[in-house]
Amino acid sequence: MSELNEAGSSPRANPLIWISLIVVGVIAYVLFSGGRDGGLPSIGPDASVETEETVETIASAEASISTAEEETEGTIERSLLVPPGMRAREYIKDLRTKGKPYPLEQVFEKAQQHLQEGSLADAHLLYFFAAREDHLPSIMKLAEMSDPTLFRAEDALMDDADVIQAYKWYSKAAELGHQAANERVDGLHQWASNAAALGDPDAQQLLLNFR
Repeated sequence: MSELNEAGSSPRANPLIWISLIVVGVIAYVLFSGGRDGGLPSIGPDASVETEETVETIASAEASISTAEEETEGTIERSLLVPPGMRAREYIKDLRTKGKPYPLEQVFEKAQQHLQEGSLADAHLLYFFAAREDHLPSIMKLAEMSDPTLFRAEDALMDDADVIQAYKWYSKAAELGHQAANERVDGLHQWASNAAALGDPDAQQLLLNFR
């Protein structure tokens, strides 16, 4: 009787085997076809899972790229594809080729634009170029960037303020008749007096200029 039961049970098992083989064959076909066309992972114990994860990852990456491309227009440009300061150097080279008088207001506006974009090296080079040509807004900008009472790390190439540079540029602006620069020099004097008493070596050095 047991032999009859065993014999009778085998036909019921066969459809499951065939169905399993068909499913495996379909999966193998899809994976091998995908591997030839798109470089998906080869078949292994977790091949189907890896394939789904790979497809989902690719789709997610493509969506992210698409979204990034839509959002980058008008946002801050901090790309390192162009070496820091290269755009300013090329612009200054072009200005020198054309000769004086230089369009210093235009240079200053371009520096402001670079600063807003986060291109600090380009901004500083243009401010410096215009400041050497006695452009007061550029001189004051360089001074303010170094002024310990106004220092903003996000706008500066330096990690800390440089009171000596601030004094240098404020003094130059004052020599050109800029009254606000004289007030800033007085402010530096007051700062240096307080900081020197606390042992700040830069403040102590600056005080030598007021004796």
